[in-house]
Amino acid sequence: MAQTTVPTVQDRPVTAGHVVVRKSHVTAKASTQAPVTHAKTGTAPSDAAAAMGNSSTATPAKLSRAQLLPPLTSRPELYGQPQSLGLHQLPGAVLHQGPWGVFNTNSGAAAGFGTVAYYAVARWAEDWSNLRDKRNHLDPMDALKYIPLNNEGDIYLSLSGNFRHHGFYDQNAGLGATKRSPSYRSNLRFNIGADLHLTEHVRLYGELMSGEAGGINYYGYTGRWRSKIDLHQAFLEIKGNILGAKTGVMIGRYKFLDAPAYFTGGSVYPSIPFSWNGVRGYAFWKHFRVDIFDLTQTNELPLKPFADTVGWRNRLFGAYTSYAVPEFKFLGQKSQIFADTFYLGFIVDDSSLAAMHGNTTGSTHRDTPGTRIWGNAGPIEFSVGGMWQGGTFQQAKNGPSRKVNAWAVNAQASWRFSHWWGRPSLGLQFDDVSGGDYRTSSTSTWGGFLSPYSPSASYLDLSTYFNMQNLISIGPLVTLTPTSNTSLQLKSPVMWRNSTHDGIYPQSTVAFPYRPRGHYTGVLPQASFNWRPTRHVSFSLEGEYVFLGHNVLRSGAAQGAYVQSNLELTF
Repeated sequence: MAQTTVPTVQDRPVTAGHVVVRKSHVTAKASTQAPVTHAKTGTAPSDAAAAMGNSSTATPAKLSRAQLLPPLTSRPELYGQPQSLGLHQLPGAVLHQGPWGVFNTNSGAAAGFGTVAYYAVARWAEDWSNLRDKRNHLDPMDALKYIPLNNEGDIYLSLSGNFRHHGFYDQNAGLGATKRSPSYRSNLRFNIGADLHLTEHVRLYGELMSGEAGGINYYGYTGRWRSKIDLHQAFLEIKGNILGAKTGVMIGRYKFLDAPAYFTGGSVYPSIPFSWNGVRGYAFWKHFRVDIFDLTQTNELPLKPFADTVGWRNRLFGAYTSYAVPEFKFLGQKSQIFADTFYLGFIVDDSSLAAMHGNTTGSTHRDTPGTRIWGNAGPIEFSVGGMWQGGTFQQAKNGPSRKVNAWAVNAQASWRFSHWWGRPSLGLQFDDVSGGDYRTSSTSTWGGFLSPYSPSASYLDLSTYFNMQNLISIGPLVTLTPTSNTSLQLKSPVMWRNSTHDGIYPQSTVAFPYRPRGHYTGVLPQASFNWRPTRHVSFSLEGEYVFLGHNVLRSGAAQGAYVQSNLELTF
């Protein structure tokens, strides 16, 4: 979705580590202001350091209501959208990012912790230490965001919470495969978190979450849709400075979002999003960062309070690196490009491949190296990425094993018309993801790419009927910000199957039962409207119509409308 446009402030941003330094109030006669100094060294920051900051020197009293609204990209469903830079300088009063410098670009999506603005996708990624200065308090709820526990203020507690209602209407649920048509699902979620900072080097985070689901003619409520209260996240983090880098180690249970949105978006549609258990280490230099991780997926079963366990059946491991090209100007506009290289390895114990009739079940180990270049060159916003995937698929019950040789190419490019009403961007999105061939033997190489961890629904398909598997897609992409707290996205991907001898995959590892003959799948016109009236309330209304090709309809699938609403209350 398009990032919310807000008026800019005149002063450049300044950050001093975790502590945001602001100028004192001055009288109306003061036309010049002295340079802001670093909280510890007393030195004035350079222009480069200022440009890397994430706050404004303007005091909250001088900011307009529009400036105090968080950007809409802090909604989980909008993680990493658009895959481009946030071109609008946001005042520090609405940003609570860590000391990640240039990687705080695009509401922090470049830092690898999900989007981080006034609120974050992962609430532990927020940094509220600037509330040490009482002039930075904007809201009565700020009293819960920074609770000092010592005189120095470096031991403090931050509390957070969220209530969400999701409503889903499916005219023909699951392309007609679920036999629940029409269907209305109602999904509720509640979570509350506590972030205890024990000096700047150690912190403990814990988050409780529960979810309920109901509706009319509903379907699919298993696993993470209904969940009793449990410890969704709990970890110890140790931080420091090593070899000139801001480094940290996270041990425990937490969300993981350091991957392109077309690979995983954290799976926000069920009541309970993914959480992972294990070790994660990261390091940030001025223009380069690295993230190394070895994680196992949380097992939410059985459905009892505080019964979640470490799920040893599914693993995610690898490394992600990102290089921030030094800022430059193109067509008179500031430009920032990131070059990412990564390796994502995973083991899925309950996987499947499409067969001529039904699915072949088993487990899979995949190795996925890839690269992504993204950012903006003047008004051109873009993301271009490629991944190759190897590994093996082991058929169930000690069946035969087959090698994997698959790939994916994902690209977006838009032109931002910054001086037009609504600052629209007009562009194109293209995805080409390989498929397999179920006519070959059970020991031959499988060519189907696998994305098992729910790519962001805002990236391709709101309904999640179509996953990033066996797919070719191309279509227009339009984003618009009519006001400072609303955004609109329009797109209409036209889709084909890459291989006519592989299935159509929803956001799961099980293909639909339909086996159409031709390549053409259909077209998905979509619209997403988002509104944030206050920093604590957000609402969205999103919908699409699934127009299927004649071959797909003749195979038994059904087309129809899909609409969803989302209401969130957050502190």
